[in-house]
Amino acid sequence: MSETVSIVIPTFNRADMLPKAIDSALAQTHPCEIIIVDHGSTDRTPEVVAAYEDKVTYVRRKRDFGPHFCWLEGVLHANGTYVHLQYDDDWIANNFIEKCLSVMAEDVGFAFSGAEVIDDSNGSQVMTQFLEWLPSTGIFENHLAEDKIVGSLISPGAALFRKQVLIDALYQGGLPLQASDYHGVGPDIFASLLSMLRYPKLGFVKEPLASFRSHDGSITIDALKDAQKKQDLTAAYNEVRAYYIELKAMQMVRATQ
Repeated sequence: MSETVSIVIPTFNRADMLPKAIDSALAQTHPCEIIIVDHGSTDRTPEVVAAYEDKVTYVRRKRDFGPHFCWLEGVLHANGTYVHLQYDDDWIANNFIEKCLSVMAEDVGFAFSGAEVIDDSNGSQVMTQFLEWLPSTGIFENHLAEDKIVGSLISPGAALFRKQVLIDALYQGGLPLQASDYHGVGPDIFASLLSMLRYPKLGFVKEPLASFRSHDGSITIDALKDAQKKQDLTAAYNEVRAYYIELKAMQMVRATQ
């Protein structure tokens, strides 16, 4: 496929980790536009990005308006048909985009690959994710993986989305009936759910092509260490899951009218 792909890297005060994310984006076997969005960093991030010169596009704001707005601004700057949201502390294999594109089609909402979690302290693989969700690399009906996707979470760091779906999924406030929220939670899971509402199929690459760094500065790792934060994180994700179920029910009703 010859579609244009944009890799958006939102970042905040991770100058030491950022280069690995950028380098993995630049190393893709499929040509990609690289957009780095920096809202409010006070460390050496501008100097780190400047070293890449015209290889990347740098969007910077002095104020931090929160992660969702940072993600959205990057996607709005993207020229690609498809967008990969790359977290600044993670990285992807050099054929991630190529392999994900190979399982995209007109009726596919998004594609995702397997992933691995890497211990930042020693570089060892802690676990793999998503590899058992589907039997092989290919294009599948949504319902074959829906229970896994709704019950768990496909990180955007392991997925390739349609630009418009990603824009629509990046809501800035709360959901219409939302009672619980947690920092950065919501659009990360809603992007895949919204894709399934709009398209009947998904693409899957049965290889661990996305690497997630496990470290103390991770929002997810931090939340899992604290009982209250873990509870709040789970409640926020459950809000999005309930919203998806409600929208799907509405979609089914409309189909019968």
